[in-house]
Amino acid sequence: MASSEDAKSILKPILDEYNKALDDGDCEKAAGFYHPDSVLITSGAKCVYGRDEIKKKLLEYDEITGKTTTELSEEDYRMTGDYIIFSADFETTTEKIGVIRGAFTQIWKKTGDTYFIIHDIF
Repeated sequence: MASSEDAKSILKPILDEYNKALDDGDCEKAAGFYHPDSVLITSGAKCVYGRDEIKKKLLEYDEITGKTTTELSEEDYRMTGDYIIFSADFETTTEKIGVIRGAFTQIWKKTGDTYFIIHDIF
């Protein structure tokens, strides 16, 4: 079984690119980090299935928030087989609605030679 350090060394560069795309409002690029069969769950709201629907949700979020800057803390990486489970707290400063704080968990699935988000809940 791989260590959390192994999981972090694999996922951190991908995660940094994904978060930069989100903060830059590049929803097309951010959606590309999701597996075609991924699920995005917004706690207390609804879930969406598939990369195209997730892209629509990201575009809605970007419209509501405007430019964002996100800081992560309490990061936890775990690896099992072809999956990396990543959990963290976040603080996002937005252009339009102030500061958003919360926690999220993502499951990243290895497909080919890279990882894609298969499950995202926040």
